[in-house]
Amino acid sequence: EVRGTHCHIVVLRPPESSPPHFGAMEGAAECDSQLAAVEKELTAPVSGLLEAMNRASTEVNTLERQLAEAQDRYKRLLDQWSQQYEVLRATYGSCIDRVRPYFDAAQTFNAASRKVQAVVREFSAAASVHAQAKSDLKSIEESLAYGAHKVNLNPDQQDSLSKATVYVLKCQQDRDRKEQEYARCLGDFKDAQESVESWRSQIGDGLIQSTIPCFRELQKHQEVLATEQKRIHSLSDRAKLAKQVYHTSIRELDRINVAVHNARNEYREKKAQQQQQQQEEYQQLQQQ
Repeated sequence: EVRGTHCHIVVLRPPESSPPHFGAMEGAAECDSQLAAVEKELTAPVSGLLEAMNRASTEVNTLERQLAEAQDRYKRLLDQWSQQYEVLRATYGSCIDRVRPYFDAAQTFNAASRKVQAVVREFSAAASVHAQAKSDLKSIEESLAYGAHKVNLNPDQQDSLSKATVYVLKCQQDRDRKEQEYARCLGDFKDAQESVESWRSQIGDGLIQSTIPCFRELQKHQEVLATEQKRIHSLSDRAKLAKQVYHTSIRELDRINVAVHNARNEYREKKAQQQQQQQEEYQQLQQQ
């Protein structure tokens, strides 16, 4: 809400015998009209800002409540995971500790495998886009007979050729980045694969097979925990964004409030100058 003090104008009245100043009255009315127009323009966004602020406030309250619930749920799941781990450890004994490095390595390997597959798809798509961009550029060059001999291109042709060339370079850079990322992910995949095989040879397939049910159970709990943690991060990010919208709205409303106060102060000063000028003119008329 934009708040401000209403200006109370004290009009100096001439003696009753003097004629009314119709010009002064018109000037005052014009000032009032100008002030009203300025205030209307300044306060035009207020309604929308108040709505945005109220929506953001409601969203913040909802998200923070959901975030608190998710954090409590995560704590309960973590306690359940710890209890389940102790139960399994009591059942399988020290085998869990001996086999755990293998299953950790296997989990890293599976993640690296999924990452490589995703990067391969991204690289393939980037390479396809780059090839198409090169083909389009070649078609444009051929249609303009560009490169075979000197050709005077009009502005539209130059713009079309320039945009196509820039797009090819951009696509090539994107393809190169994807290729580098693929090489890095492939290296991580190979390292993870070697780690799995190393631990397998050290521990032995028999012990690994006997503890698979245990680690599958633990993996399920870890996946649930990871999902809940992602939810917590998402809710936290959304709450931060809603708070930014809320505080931005408040700052903008404050800015408008200050602008309205400044406009009213300027109006009062201008009104006072007009009154002073009217008084001086009246005194000069009286002296005459």
